[in-house]
Amino acid sequence: MINSKINFPRPGEIRLGGYCGRMIDYTVKKQLLDVDTWALLVNQFRLGQDSANGGWRGEYWGKMMRGASLTYQATKNEKLYTVLRESVFDMLTTQDKDGRFSTYTKDNEFFGWDVWSRKYVMLGMMYFLDICKSESLKKRIVRALRKHADYIIKHIGEGRGKIGIIDTFHLIGSMNSCSILEPFVKLYNLTQESKYLDFATYLINTGLCKGADLIALALRKEIYPYQYPETKAYEMMSCFEGVLEYYKVVGDPDYLTAVENFVEMLIASDYTLIGGAGCKHEFLDNSVITQTEPATMDVMQETCVTVTLMKLCAKLLAVTGDPKYAEYIERSGLNAMYGAVNNEGQSMSRSLVRTWLEGGRVLDIDDHESFPFDSYSPLYNDRRGMRTGGVQLLQDGRCYGCCVCIGSAGTAIMGLFAVMKGEEGLYVNLYNDCRFSTCAFGNCVNVTMRSNPYESNGAKLAVNGKGQRFTLSLRIPTWAEDFAVYVNGEEQSFKTANGYFVIDRTWNDDTVNVKFKSPVKMRAVNGKIAFTKGPIVLASDRRFGDVTRPLDIGVRDGKSVRAKRIKNSVFNCNIAYEIKSGDDTVTLCDYAQSGKNYDEENSGLTVWHVTKKS
Repeated sequence: MINSKINFPRPGEIRLGGYCGRMIDYTVKKQLLDVDTWALLVNQFRLGQDSANGGWRGEYWGKMMRGASLTYQATKNEKLYTVLRESVFDMLTTQDKDGRFSTYTKDNEFFGWDVWSRKYVMLGMMYFLDICKSESLKKRIVRALRKHADYIIKHIGEGRGKIGIIDTFHLIGSMNSCSILEPFVKLYNLTQESKYLDFATYLINTGLCKGADLIALALRKEIYPYQYPETKAYEMMSCFEGVLEYYKVVGDPDYLTAVENFVEMLIASDYTLIGGAGCKHEFLDNSVITQTEPATMDVMQETCVTVTLMKLCAKLLAVTGDPKYAEYIERSGLNAMYGAVNNEGQSMSRSLVRTWLEGGRVLDIDDHESFPFDSYSPLYNDRRGMRTGGVQLLQDGRCYGCCVCIGSAGTAIMGLFAVMKGEEGLYVNLYNDCRFSTCAFGNCVNVTMRSNPYESNGAKLAVNGKGQRFTLSLRIPTWAEDFAVYVNGEEQSFKTANGYFVIDRTWNDDTVNVKFKSPVKMRAVNGKIAFTKGPIVLASDRRFGDVTRPLDIGVRDGKSVRAKRIKNSVFNCNIAYEIKSGDDTVTLCDYAQSGKNYDEENSGLTVWHVTKKS
């Protein structure tokens, strides 16, 4: 078993503050404490409605339970824990005598999104196990998971009377079904029963995609993921999450190499300026190039894709200790993820909410609720809240969507990767207000950090080490200029290890000042320009004026530009600047808060600008 090099904090060890902390608090208040929604999602397993239209109602509960369990890990909100525990009890009552947790009837199972949904039941239960306080409940959950998994093994695989995993779905190479690899490896870890690892090996040997071997493609590293035979981003990344779990058990380095290669090639070809991926609706399409153009299929950069990329990078960060994965999480979280949070209380009355009925019929749902997360992230002369993705009709006049369920995992990850711990010490990955406390080094260690990632200009840490010796490793962002560290006012020698500034000392009541600069810079792609400040992407909001007008600015990719910091009196944002454009100026704010008035007709934003001098 391969152990992680650095680990995420346990419940109660970290509490995030500032804007990032408010995003977690918003998620808890507006979604995760809603007992009616939890009951509604569980009830789908009693009704079996997905059989009729090959739907995915069965993914919702497990997906939201995973994010909610991570959120508890990042907050130790005891009220939240109680809600989750009761929902798990409720879910356990839906298991049938054969062990199935399914929203499909038995005479119409293992097609459509049935396997995918069963995967999410397993994951939801397993993530709750990580925070569960009751040994008896843990045993009950594991028994239920084994029965659930045994039924799947009995009917899927090789041999007479079984259906192959790649034949359980007729689209996207059945990658959705193949991604059940992840929970089967986790179940092996829980039980040490070889049949679960054997089934995982069977999945691995299919290549995880009909007509293609995803692992071999990643190992050869000859083509980019958008050039694979199937390009559905969310499901593809979910398969590689499973490959990483498999590597941790079997120890074959080729599997780790495959995952790292996949992420490297994805970042090189499809990682956009705001940290999303896939500008052709939910499909990879060489987004590093296509991101400057209007959405070719109405919407782009699905929130499910953003969060899954963050999760995959978080797991790689833990396994490898390589801070480049922290930088990917940082960019995705501070821009695309937070931009998808409906923290300005929009009703989404202008959002297209569409679902699919029996026989492929389409229904537009006009009278729908407001959701806590938006499903897509625009970049060029477009608006937020265009469409809610992955929607299914439920009961009591309600509906729900896939991105709505996954958002809480994204906000939680920002709290979990901020400060991590290894055998030798602590790792600071996100410069943001937080409090961290752990007893990992023989005595309780407390760290309080003051920093605003939207300012991107340094951090101040108070370290109470109580006479313990350990290392404090401070991530050196690639975007940071003039990086320097001072302990108790004394500048430290520049000792680095794998992208971290490492301080090895005996700690008492000490102050650490991390100083760096992040000037506003221009980014240029396809003759269009955008502006960033450190990891923060700046956007033009229609409330500032016409976002389509060409800017009278010369194109200078990667160069600093003169930007005047201003106070935004028009709407809430984290940071705002004016940049001179000929005889005029263009006003920009952080992407996360731009365009969040999507109930209004004049809502709109752009990250990419045309210029008069391109």
